[in-house]
Amino acid sequence: MTKKHLFLLFAALSAALMLAVSCGEPEQKEPDTLSVSLTELSFTAEDASTKLLSIKSNTSWVVSASADWIILDKTSGSGNAPLAVKVSTNDGDDREGTISVKGAQAVTVKVTQSGGKVSYLTPVPVAFDGKKRAGTIYQLLVYSFADSNGDGIGDFNGITSKLDYLDDMGVSALWLSPIHPAMSYHGYDVKDYYSVNPEYGTEEDFKNLLSKAKAKGIDIYLDYVLNHAGKDHPWFQSAKASESSPYRDYFVFSTNPAADISAGRLAMFPKNGYDSGQWFSCVSGSASSMKVKFTLTLDAAGKPKTLKIEQVDEISNSGTPTSGIWLYYGDGKMSQFYTTGGSVCTLSIDISSSWGVLIRTSQTQWDSYKYGAPSSNHQLEWGKELTLSNTDASDILLPGMDILMYHSHFWTDWFADFNYGPASTSETSPAFIDLAASADKWINMGVGGLRLDAVKHIYWDENSNENPTFLDKWYQRCNATYKAAGNTGNIYMVGEVFSEASKTFNYYKGLPSVFEFSFWWGVKDALNNRSAGSFVNNLISWRSSYTAKRADAVPAIKLTNHDENRAASDLGKSEAKEKQAAAILLTAEGRPVFYQGEELGYWGVKDGGDEYVRTPMKWTKSGAVASGRLGGKVDNSMLTASISVEAQNEAANSLMNVYKTFSKVRNTYPALASGKMSSANISGSTILSWYMTSSDGQKVLVVHNVASSAKTVDVPGDISKPIAVLGSAAVKGGQVILEANSSVVFLQ
Repeated sequence: MTKKHLFLLFAALSAALMLAVSCGEPEQKEPDTLSVSLTELSFTAEDASTKLLSIKSNTSWVVSASADWIILDKTSGSGNAPLAVKVSTNDGDDREGTISVKGAQAVTVKVTQSGGKVSYLTPVPVAFDGKKRAGTIYQLLVYSFADSNGDGIGDFNGITSKLDYLDDMGVSALWLSPIHPAMSYHGYDVKDYYSVNPEYGTEEDFKNLLSKAKAKGIDIYLDYVLNHAGKDHPWFQSAKASESSPYRDYFVFSTNPAADISAGRLAMFPKNGYDSGQWFSCVSGSASSMKVKFTLTLDAAGKPKTLKIEQVDEISNSGTPTSGIWLYYGDGKMSQFYTTGGSVCTLSIDISSSWGVLIRTSQTQWDSYKYGAPSSNHQLEWGKELTLSNTDASDILLPGMDILMYHSHFWTDWFADFNYGPASTSETSPAFIDLAASADKWINMGVGGLRLDAVKHIYWDENSNENPTFLDKWYQRCNATYKAAGNTGNIYMVGEVFSEASKTFNYYKGLPSVFEFSFWWGVKDALNNRSAGSFVNNLISWRSSYTAKRADAVPAIKLTNHDENRAASDLGKSEAKEKQAAAILLTAEGRPVFYQGEELGYWGVKDGGDEYVRTPMKWTKSGAVASGRLGGKVDNSMLTASISVEAQNEAANSLMNVYKTFSKVRNTYPALASGKMSSANISGSTILSWYMTSSDGQKVLVVHNVASSAKTVDVPGDISKPIAVLGSAAVKGGQVILEANSSVVFLQ
């Protein structure tokens, strides 16, 4: 091979080798990618915000929305880029759409928007099964509730005739004002605990009421006055007349209260608790068929000066009757003195007097025509002259009579307080034993409970353990009678402690229920101030304090009663507030109490007399009312046809029908009837809200707007099942709108 041939061969091989080295393996291309930062976007009905999606890709992409309400800032792009998304306002129902991003892959993003459509809530409670679960109590005044015989005075048969109305109100018990004979129309100054006031009917009438009420699932509770009797009660009349009276120890007596209390001789009082303003004088002893001679001396002006008494065997008067001087010894009885013309007048008489005597110089006038004992000396002593007073003319006590003092907590001589001795042994006191025996009669007859009047005043120190100790003994005693009569469960007993809630905690040591006056005061403040304040937190806290004292404690919740200004007056006669007060009452924890006429919107204040807050029921548009025991103290301008039961039955949206509606819902749902309150923590300065949960786990959410305008609130939990609505409530975009003074209850 020539050199030329070798050179050409070498060049070819070199070229081939270089070609092989320069090409190597084939180059690999990176794959196309696409991802989106979120898979779901959520908007509210009026959401004006812009939400960003982050698109990451190494190639181009296109984007589209499934609906025109989804607004995109671009429809295509390449590489990495943000995508801005907005939505238009939604005035309709909830809606849903998608955003599609297509490139190397296809990605779908879900878009949802809540609806802005306002859906007004219509309550759909389950059908009421007829079982009254709430234990609601109706307080009625026997004398002014219903008159069956046309004498103008309410009576037992009148109540019986209205049992259908009370059953329709959903009540489980009637608390009757005192039914016993008494000194006053209201009945709190009892004269006989063992009988009924004949103005109200007979015992047979009362038994008939018990029977007919029981047939409708309604108990009868009596108002029992354990603190005091009326001063005309035969027990007190006997007790004050003689130390040997079997009733002497029934009452608190003293001739020197300050000394007796200081020495610890009066067990109902702490040693440092003397209050002279609560003691009233009475006369012990009496003069009966006592033959005596009174000798009266006159001063230079011929006016009575001194009086002397002597016993005689025979009645003999000589001389001529005086021109104008009489001995007065009670009940309109007067005898004229005799004179022989000098400064001495005499009178022989067979006298009978329970309180003593006075000298009078007029048969018709008192004031300056009355002569009596000076305050320093009330007593006539045999054969001794007593100097008379014309300016400080007190009753003149006859020999054998004494001035006693008896106690009353209520700043009146109309009541006489019972004496139970030391609280620790009160059940052994004669007063306790007798009063318990009287209660036995009514419990054995079928009475299912007692409302105890003024229990913080039984023992003088209302903040000590004495009253709770006494009340526990009374409750246990009555409960034993109740069970022995064949009843299941326990007797109902509720005490009146007219104080703020914090001062009632201790009373649950003695009773299972105490009236919660602070409940109404809190409702009133919330409605009038248009502010939720601390109302809900207070209620929850108080209930915890009650059960700390007694596991089965249940407060009696109420608006007003017979001793307070009417709720309508305190709420400025605002029907919207009155309706919401009823709704709050019937959705809170406790045992509700309705007061006669409150469901009709009765107003009234105590300024002119308590009668004005004890107005008779107006049953028909034109019929009479039971006003005969109220002494004309009735506001007839209120008792028009429109406020009557008849008229309010016809008006679907009346106050009375609000009571009926919420009462039925409370009776239907155990959570409302007997549930426990817990905070719902819904924000809003005018929103009252809480949960009620029953022992079997049923739960409801309660929301009240006490504002004067509509409020929109975010409500937790399920709002798809409203069971009660007051006023106007609606759902918009998942939120609840409550108009002024509107309320809603949701089943959870």
